[in-house]
Amino acid sequence: MIKEERRTAIAEAVARIRERTAGQDVTPELLDDIKQQLLHLAGKTHLFSVADFPPPEEGSKRNSCLYRLSEDEDHRFALYLNVAGGKVSAPPHDHTTWAVIVGIEGQEENRFYRRKQDGVEQTGRAMVEPGAGIALMPDDLHTIHIEAEAPVLNFHMYGLGLEQLDGRNFWNARENCWKVFPAHTDIREARL
Repeated sequence: MIKEERRTAIAEAVARIRERTAGQDVTPELLDDIKQQLLHLAGKTHLFSVADFPPPEEGSKRNSCLYRLSEDEDHRFALYLNVAGGKVSAPPHDHTTWAVIVGIEGQEENRFYRRKQDGVEQTGRAMVEPGAGIALMPDDLHTIHIEAEAPVLNFHMYGLGLEQLDGRNFWNARENCWKVFPAHTDIREARL
């Protein structure tokens, strides 16, 4: 019964988001509407547990993984459940599409940046946790930081599926230059 309830809740949330965005330009206000829809879905914590969405096994190369919950045939409105079972740190990067991240369980610190001639400069931070989230325009820059002693679960929704995003950029501090972030391929299929 939980699987059916989860499938219905996801489908209804994505349908509301799709309807709300139809024919609209992407704006921070529109992304806030999407964030509110996802926060409502994230509040149904009984549908999204570590038992159903486990983190990578101990000793894996990665401490986090993504479960694809929904994605349109044209790869739009891609909703993932991100689960981390250990420390995670990502370099400053963009997405080339809009992104909304909201918390279900645990904490994920996001830091925001602006581009400078010689790199990036931090401009702010926000904690993604139960009841809180962030919204990013396509060229916004952020980093993700998780110091997990217990699993962290959150939703990541993108205007276009991660495998389609082969033009994302990240700041490589060691080499002091921008590089292309390869399209994400380590995604577990969880559409029911």
